[in-house]
Amino acid sequence: MARDPACPVCEVDVPLAGDERVGDEVFCGACGAPLKLAKGDREEDMEAEEDF
Repeated sequence: MARDPACPVCEVDVPLAGDERVGDEVFCGACGAPLKLAKGDREEDMEAEEDF
């Protein structure tokens, strides 16, 4: 099962709905940072990168 990515700014998990794709922009619910989703280590994982 894929896990939610962590915000690189505040390290809080960013919950995903499940229909997001690599390259989509999401926002951290805790600090509001704009984040871009990138491919994670495993096929089903995604990482969040700063998108300033």
